[in-house]
Amino acid sequence: MNLGILAGIGSAAIWAAASTLMASSSTRIDALSVSTLRAAWSAIALLVVTPFVVISGGFDALDAGVVLAVVGSAILGNALGDTLYVASLNALGLTRAFTISLGLFVFLTYIFGIALLGYDITVAEALGSVLVLVGVYVVSLRGRRSGSSEPTTSPPGRNLIRGLALVAAAALIWALATVWLGDVVEGQNAIALNALRLPATALVLGFAVGVVPGSSIRKRAISRRDHGALFVAGIFGTAVGSLLFIYAVQEAGVGRAAVATAISPLFAVPLGAIFLKEQLTLWLVAGVVVAVVGIVLIS
Repeated sequence: MNLGILAGIGSAAIWAAASTLMASSSTRIDALSVSTLRAAWSAIALLVVTPFVVISGGFDALDAGVVLAVVGSAILGNALGDTLYVASLNALGLTRAFTISLGLFVFLTYIFGIALLGYDITVAEALGSVLVLVGVYVVSLRGRRSGSSEPTTSPPGRNLIRGLALVAAAALIWALATVWLGDVVEGQNAIALNALRLPATALVLGFAVGVVPGSSIRKRAISRRDHGALFVAGIFGTAVGSLLFIYAVQEAGVGRAAVATAISPLFAVPLGAIFLKEQLTLWLVAGVVVAVVGIVLIS
């Protein structure tokens, strides 16, 4: 198997675990504060190794266009997209938000890849795209246990619409950011790219959280437990996971990298059931399976 695909699968497993940690904190901390703390820890981890990248010449191949694309895609995808995704976790729950976001992300990434980068599409990829959309529909609208309550206190119907809107916006933003990044990363040092992406994300989010008076960070209303969870999510889920994802994009291409990482629901579903006590229904499991089969066909 292509090393890029393996890196994408590794990124998928790490992202699923990090999402579980973020979902556990999202009921107590606002989405912006969750994203900011996770980004801050990942940026610190990358800044520690940055001097070694400078010495080894990892930044030598970067020009202004590459820097703009790397930083811009990070602010778009990591700062904005991830924050919207964290907000959807509290509205939909981990399993549903994860499956819907990743299914739409793969589908939209392929559509943008075809439209903007000139990718060809095969019959298998077309069928896979349809299955992804069917799976996403089943998970989003049929995956709830009859009579179950929504994860938050909002009215169920309104909460569902809000969650679906957030997760769809996050997937769209991730797809645009990935295509933008994929157009410039070939031949670049993955650690050097992340040494630009993650601190830029942390700075933007830090500024945003500083001007929002109701944020958990400004209120200093974050427990040690949540700090610990977001520390792990930042160091491993973002710093390590994003390194693997960039390598996957470099070695396997934008579309295949998106597909490899989109098997994350296979990891997220059991994690959500075990650690977050989320209830699984036959519709939910069937939707996840259909979406994953579609993802495999696209690959």
